Amino acid sequence: MRVLHLGKLCPPKEGGIEVFSYDLLEYLNLKGIKADLLCFGDKTFKESYKGFDFYSCKMNIKLNSAPLSLDFIKLFKSIEKKYDLIHVHSPNPLAEVISIFSIKKVVAHWHSDIVKQKLTYFFYKPFQQMYLKKADKIICTSPQYLNTSKQLEGFRDKGVVISLGLNPRKFEDNQTNKNLKEEFEKLKNEGKKIVLSIGRLVIHKGFEYLIEAGRYIDNNIAIVIAGNGPLFYSLKEKVKNLNLEEKVFLIGRIDIDEVYTYIKNCDIFCLPSIIESFGLVLAEALYFGKPLITTDVYGSGMNYVNQNGITGFVVPPRNPIALAEAINKILGDANLYNNFSQNAKERFKEFEISNIGNRIIDLYKEILNRP
Repeated sequence: MRVLHLGKLCPPKEGGIEVFSYDLLEYLNLKGIKADLLCFGDKTFKESYKGFDFYSCKMNIKLNSAPLSLDFIKLFKSIEKKYDLIHVHSPNPLAEVISIFSIKKVVAHWHSDIVKQKLTYFFYKPFQQMYLKKADKIICTSPQYLNTSKQLEGFRDKGVVISLGLNPRKFEDNQTNKNLKEEFEKLKNEGKKIVLSIGRLVIHKGFEYLIEAGRYIDNNIAIVIAGNGPLFYSLKEKVKNLNLEEKVFLIGRIDIDEVYTYIKNCDIFCLPSIIESFGLVLAEALYFGKPLITTDVYGSGMNYVNQNGITGFVVPPRNPIALAEAINKILGDANLYNNFSQNAKERFKEFEISNIGNRIIDLYKEILNRP
C-alpha cells in the first residue's frame, strides 16, 4: 500500500498537527506501508526524515495562513499516480482543492474547522464542500468535534473518530533534564507546586483567565506560562497590575525538545482555552501522569482527552475562580492527586501512535477494498 499525505509544514518544523503526523508517517512505514508527505517549505526538494520521505515545495505566498505553491500543484500531479490513496490533513485549502481533482481515493483528516478567516471562508466554502463530497472518509479527532462542527454538516455519515496520537519513545528518549529557565528552577527549589500551561500567547488560548486565577490560588502554588506571541507584553503587564509577580510567571518561548522536561517537572498541566480543537499537549501531559485542568469549550476534543473527575477537572471557560478552585482542590488533596495521576498514565495508552496507526491502517484497507 502506498499513501501520500498532504500537509503544511515540512520536517523538522513542528506544529501540533505535525507532531502527530510525523509520528504517524514513521509508524505507517514501520508497518510496511509506503507513506510519504507533500508539504510546503522554503525551497523544493525531496528528503527523508524518521523513516519516511517528504517532498518540500517552495511556498510562493501565504494567504490568510493558507500556504500557496505552484510547485505543490506540479509535484502532486507528477507523483499522484504512484500512490493508492491521498490523505489530506485539513485545514489546508490548496491541498483540499487539488484533491478534488485527484484520480485516487481521498481521506480527509479533519483537525479543525476554518475559524478565524470568516471573509475568506465565505468564498472558499464551495470548494470545501466539493472536497468533503469527494472524500471517501472523514477522520475526526474526537466525537465532540464530529458532532458539533458546522462545516461538517451534511457529511457526518462519512465521519469516523480516530484520536490524535503520539509515539511514547520520544518521551523515553527525553528523560535527561535539560536546563530549566531560572524562574522555573527557583520555584522548584522553593518547594512550590507548579501549574504549567504552554501555548502561543493569543486571545483564544485564554491565558488572561489563568493569570487572574492567580489571585485565588493557595500561596504554595505558582502558575507558569510558557510560550511567545503577540500578547506577551500585555499579559506581563496584567501580572504586574494584579500584583501577581510572586505567583504567575511568563517565561517566554521554550524549544520543542524542552517541552517534555517542563511537563515532567510540573505538578498540574492546564489549558484555559476559549477555542481549542484538540490540544495534543494534553496527551503529552498524560504520559507523565500529570492531572489536567481544561475548559468546557463547545465541541472541543479537550473534553475527550481530559475526562472530568477521572484525569482532572473540566471547568467553565473564561472563569478564573473555577480554574483556581480546581487547582487548589487537586493540589490540596494528596489522594485525589494520586488518583488523577494514575488515571492519566492509564489514559495515555489510548493515544499511543500504535493504537491510532493501526486504526488508520484498517480504515485505509476498508476504503481500498471498496469497489
